Amino acid sequence: MLKFLVRCILFIVGVVVLLDIGLPTRVEQLQVDQHTSQTQNDFRATRSGDSRWADTSYKVYLIGGAASSCSVGYASYARLKDGDSVEVQSTRLFKTCIRITREAEVVEASPHWKWYALAIGGLLIALALGWLKGDDDDDGAGIRIRL
Repeated sequence: MLKFLVRCILFIVGVVVLLDIGLPTRVEQLQVDQHTSQTQNDFRATRSGDSRWADTSYKVYLIGGAASSCSVGYASYARLKDGDSVEVQSTRLFKTCIRITREAEVVEASPHWKWYALAIGGLLIALALGWLKGDDDDDGAGIRIRL
């Protein structure tokens, strides 16, 4: 019963992800409200012996529309200032930022977002339908593909 419920949830989420691709995108004129950056530190062994590692994520918060925030790269984070008026293209369901433009300049763009969403949605549906299964060996490692 639990397995069936998990498969139903995977199927529904996969269909919603694919539906988000098919719906027209939303284009809004928004204003940059604030910036935040978050650094995640981790210690990993490297060949050089330097075990410090950090990953910084940058986020821009927006007001005046459906998209409330966008994850951006450092160059876009530094280029956009609080109070800037920007045009944001985003998806309808998940409100994922696809493109941010200021005046005629493209500040941030994700040109391959449809391919990523298609792969994720297809993977979720394949898992739900049982086309991808975990290996039944004792160690539980690996994936088996059934066609």
